[in-house]
Amino acid sequence: MNDAINFMNMEGLKFFGRVNASISHELKNILAIISETAGFSNDLTDLAKKGKVLDLSLIESCNDSIAEEIQRGFTTIKQMNRFAHSADVPIKDIDLLETLDLTIKLSSFLSFASHVRITNPGKEIKSVLTCPFLMQNLIYQILCFTYESVGPDGEVHLQIDSEENGGIHLVFSSSFELVLEGFPNQNIQKAADILGVEFNINTSSIELDIWIPYVSDKINLLSEEL
Repeated sequence: MNDAINFMNMEGLKFFGRVNASISHELKNILAIISETAGFSNDLTDLAKKGKVLDLSLIESCNDSIAEEIQRGFTTIKQMNRFAHSADVPIKDIDLLETLDLTIKLSSFLSFASHVRITNPGKEIKSVLTCPFLMQNLIYQILCFTYESVGPDGEVHLQIDSEENGGIHLVFSSSFELVLEGFPNQNIQKAADILGVEFNINTSSIELDIWIPYVSDKINLLSEEL
């Protein structure tokens, strides 16, 4: 278990840093837009002081743009807070749909992110006993792998199905061909082993099937150590 805990600590720091870097870049973009828009608004005001006719619709457009970016900033910070608190409890029951939603939103800040479309399972998804932070890390890495495969203009399809065989299936596919050569890499496989997650790559339809147990023996053992 010590090896697993050391891996979680090291990978957790890398993951936290990577996500925070992408969030800070997003916030920087938001502030840059607000700054540019406010500057344009000041230019219009200066022209009006010099006797030029002030187009109120332009001022209104500036105000709307600033308000929109402020709201985007609040939403981004809210997601950042949710992400930070996911590390509060090492092992606990999670709502996998909520975890997927947050992780997809966090990954959307990446410059090479694709659009993700989730197929509604249409039925209740049972909770999963797992390490929330490591699970987010694993899903984030899988999303990055698929993004690099289909490109920023592509779309990743994610189908969720809650099974009676003790787990949940996530099926990743795309209208483009998923290039899954080299998947899973060493870090992805290590995280999956700790979480009890299994991969099945369907080479005929180019789908990535991920099975996530509701609870695994490895997670039970890990919870006794943490």
